[in-house]
Amino acid sequence: MGSKPSSTAAVQANATKRKRSNTQASHHSRLHLDTPKTVVLQQKEQIKVIPIPAQVFIPKFDQQTCAQLFQHYADPDSSDMITPEGTKQFFEDLGVPIENVLLFAIAWRMQISTMGYITKDEWMSGMKSLDSDSLEKLQQKRPEFERVFEDSDQFKEMYRYTFGYAKNNDQKCIEVETASVLWTMLLSDRYPIVHEFIAFLQDKAPVKVINRDQWNSFLEFVSTDLSDYDESLAWPVLFDEFVEWRTMTK
Repeated sequence: MGSKPSSTAAVQANATKRKRSNTQASHHSRLHLDTPKTVVLQQKEQIKVIPIPAQVFIPKFDQQTCAQLFQHYADPDSSDMITPEGTKQFFEDLGVPIENVLLFAIAWRMQISTMGYITKDEWMSGMKSLDSDSLEKLQQKRPEFERVFEDSDQFKEMYRYTFGYAKNNDQKCIEVETASVLWTMLLSDRYPIVHEFIAFLQDKAPVKVINRDQWNSFLEFVSTDLSDYDESLAWPVLFDEFVEWRTMTK
């Protein structure tokens, strides 16, 4: 009878078989990286290509780019200020001529303090708040500006802001002529009675200026049903006079 193989020889033989088996199996399942953007999975002669999406790069607000754009519109004699000519050009380049009410929404969102003028600090902080350092980015915000006129809370806030935006810094009131133009632009499409009120101001000339209280109250006043007008409420006297004039002229 032949002698049995030693236990050491048996272990070596089994190890050799496992190594051969693993080597063969490795040929059936491999993972290859052919390119940085494609993963190829090869298994049992079947190949699947799994695309890896390219990274999308979204440029952030660039302060230097924004400052350069400011200088494009700034007054040559005052590098820290955009004056009326530059302001007009800025809005026109945005596709918003100065007779377009969208101008007020943009000015409000940028918190520009004086109509026709934009300081460098207002420009930089306003553009940054809108995450815009170029005209193209700002133009993409147009739907946001348009929504100001659709949202009652935003519209009310913008309307009240407009009083300070339109008046001179050293004045507490705005001229009747200025108020009439602004009311026509901002409110007449919503509230036709605005035209009657302006006619009253022109006919009776009861005041020469409009103060902040009158301005702020006017938005609520023109949306009120005047057929049930109550003079005992805390309306400005100017509105009482208008209702009386309106009743007498009908």
